[in-house]
Amino acid sequence: MNNKYVKIYGNTNVGKVRINNEDEFIAQAIWDDNHWLAVVIDGVGGHEGGEVAAEIARTTILKYLQEFPNGERLSLLKEAVTQANNSIFEARGQRKDCEEMCCVLTACIFELSEIRLNMVHVGDTRLYCYSEKQLQKLSHDHSIIGFYEEIGSISEEDAMNHPQRNVINRAVGDAIHSVDDEKFIEAQTFPIIAGAIYLLCSDGLYDMLTSTEIISSLDKENTLQDKVNDLIDFANQRGGKDNITVILIQVEGNKTTSDTVTIENVPEIVQLPNISAKKHKKLWIGILTFVCFILGLVTGWLLHEIL
Repeated sequence: MNNKYVKIYGNTNVGKVRINNEDEFIAQAIWDDNHWLAVVIDGVGGHEGGEVAAEIARTTILKYLQEFPNGERLSLLKEAVTQANNSIFEARGQRKDCEEMCCVLTACIFELSEIRLNMVHVGDTRLYCYSEKQLQKLSHDHSIIGFYEEIGSISEEDAMNHPQRNVINRAVGDAIHSVDDEKFIEAQTFPIIAGAIYLLCSDGLYDMLTSTEIISSLDKENTLQDKVNDLIDFANQRGGKDNITVILIQVEGNKTTSDTVTIENVPEIVQLPNISAKKHKKLWIGILTFVCFILGLVTGWLLHEIL
């Protein structure tokens, strides 16, 4: 789905090993063309339970946001995910095959006019930003192995092959939560970088592909839809051990102004040394002018005395 300012495309695939797809996603405008919603959900809890949990999360988040369009966007997103969490937990007792169902998810609202990205995250789905051939992970895995990888205790390759790779310590639907529970939701806001590609994905992608391989796919000169499908195909070629879900979002500009957020706008790179050098140059010109003036007066006085 595209408009003048934003391109967004998502897709999901069952993979090469699983017989059902427990992933869900949302990739669409929400409220108006200034707000865009992207959510990747990975169900947990067995053959049926994971699918049910992911579907409850998807429908609950979308319904909540559509019904409550007014309010601070990050807060609304936290409320929607909390509502989904409690709905899943309440549904766990209704079927024996869903008693342990839950899910993990990463949900984002892009505010174009405010040049702002709001993220709510639970579990080990991920949000990345790809800009200037660099891939930066913006979310944090709620897992021991993910934590060790982030702090550099183990390599990306070792993390990908670790037997406890997918053991998580946070999930949506495993207990009743309030929106203010500190150890439930990770919520952050980021500035939108114009031209950057934002990637949301389930672990079926990054468990199969290294960061370098993801970059190689994102760097191709093709459409956003092609990039999504290339990433999914690449993960399947590597084994497709899990369901694979990918959303890509690219914001080209702003609907109310021609200004865009770029890396050059970051205050830290203002070239203060150049400003300082110009001031010093003017100071030395002033000093030299004054010295020449004094020398002229002295020379004139000496000539007057001699003559």
